[in-house]
Amino acid sequence: MLNGAELTDYQSHLRITLKHGLRSSTLTEQQGRNVKMNQLRNAPRIIAIVVTMMVLFSSLQTNVRAQTPLDPIVVLYDAGHNNQFDAFDLEDGINLMLDAVNTSTKYVVHATTEDLTDTTLNDVDILIIAGPAASYPFSSEEIDGISEMLANGSSLFLCGDPTIDQNVTYWAELTMQGMGDNYAINDLLDSINVTGVRFSVNDTGVGPLWGDTMFDYDNTVLNESYPFVQRLDSSTWESNHPIFRNINELYVMTSTLKPVDLSSAIATGYESSFAQFRNSPISWGNYSFPNMTIEDFEQAPLSYSAINGTFPPWMSAFEYDESRIVVMGSTLMFTDLKLPHPDTDLKWFYSGDNSRLFMNILNWLSLDFIEAPSAIVPMAIISTVVMVVGVVFYIFKKLR
Repeated sequence: MLNGAELTDYQSHLRITLKHGLRSSTLTEQQGRNVKMNQLRNAPRIIAIVVTMMVLFSSLQTNVRAQTPLDPIVVLYDAGHNNQFDAFDLEDGINLMLDAVNTSTKYVVHATTEDLTDTTLNDVDILIIAGPAASYPFSSEEIDGISEMLANGSSLFLCGDPTIDQNVTYWAELTMQGMGDNYAINDLLDSINVTGVRFSVNDTGVGPLWGDTMFDYDNTVLNESYPFVQRLDSSTWESNHPIFRNINELYVMTSTLKPVDLSSAIATGYESSFAQFRNSPISWGNYSFPNMTIEDFEQAPLSYSAINGTFPPWMSAFEYDESRIVVMGSTLMFTDLKLPHPDTDLKWFYSGDNSRLFMNILNWLSLDFIEAPSAIVPMAIISTVVMVVGVVFYIFKKLR
């Protein structure tokens, strides 16, 4: 017995009996040789099929599970420009927001008081700059560092804030009286050559220089005495945009963006919404008369930055070369602060879908940062090796 073949000498020539389980057949030596040659001839075809299947399967992509051990996305929060809200304040700052990010296995967040140079921003995936003071402008080294970061494909998240007057409960806190100082972000956008979107500020050079706030008497959270605290629904944003996935309502107190017809805007006010600059340290232009005409508006351009019917934008999202940028008018809506009403315990971060919106923004800014480990390269190498072996084997048999 040899390899399952029983050799028996019959008459003058050799017969080979091939046994395959319960079936057997008796072949001549020449017939046996022909069977083996047919099997060898089929080998290249089998190899080609195997290679094709390997290449096909190598092109398939799969989703990465949250538990997949990939490097987390690095989020850096700038805390070095006398920012409006303290990153480390458990009561009135944004510590709640940053803690929410850190609980995700996808992100790791750090706050820094260091200058935003290329060294500080090395390996940063998302930079958050929120409410920087105009008295702490970004240095040329920081401008270069941020520009380099964007050129490398990282993302930028810029948050301004609305202004307030003495009728808002926050006014009792001295540090809150300067809220809405959005000039530093406008200057930053100028310096890094981002065109289009800007915060709406009174930069005409006439009268005091203040930012603005959006108002709406018909869609308030509290009552008509607080027209600057609004509840927005999906009719005011691009519901198909990934940033607004599973977002049903938002509680906002926000500044607005310019121009009013901003092409990159993804969220606005209602038709009844309007916006105005702060008129002095303690008063607005005149928010008792929102239904003014365009002619009236032209007579008092420093009182209103956007009249009703213009749907003032407050959030913009766009791709910038290889990076992504989000600009929005409210850091306040992501803070630990209570809404500005003496009879409410609602905190901004937990109101409506505010917290989900923040995470959605980070997800969009990092959309292409984590990809499923691709099998294309290793499978291509294996396929090439198999193909080479198959070709060599085929040539070798041909030569024989």
